[in-house]
Amino acid sequence: MSKFRKIRLLIILVLGGTAMFLCQCNNKKAGSDTGIAQGDSARIKFENPTHDFGEIEEGEKVSTVYKFKNVGSMPLQIFDVQVSCGCTVASKPEDPIGVGETGEIKVEFNSKGKAGINKKFVTVTSNAANATEVVSFDVVVNKINEQ
Repeated sequence: MSKFRKIRLLIILVLGGTAMFLCQCNNKKAGSDTGIAQGDSARIKFENPTHDFGEIEEGEKVSTVYKFKNVGSMPLQIFDVQVSCGCTVASKPEDPIGVGETGEIKVEFNSKGKAGINKKFVTVTSNAANATEVVSFDVVVNKINEQ
């Protein structure tokens, strides 16, 4: 085989391989803005991602539950919940949440030493297409005047 034929064959193979790769990429279902396939994934949707505790007295502990639903097509696994402050504790479901099923993230806030306006965040990490979601709460802690 001549050198010209080898180069020509190599160019055809490279162009053919590139065309096949591009066709396969265009046929995948892509998420609206994430590039993640939406057809086969879990998706978490919070009923209400914010909560307002209103006003409380310093030293009080308050808690809330963030309810969510798996609106995807695969089981949802919550990997981690991270809080923005040591004054907040969050717990997550350990078992996967099936398609169409609901779950809860429980959050407790300890207002000791937190007088004033507080806004806290809880980051939820999962196997969902929207893998990181943030829920939050607001609370005004009134300082107790000790006499």
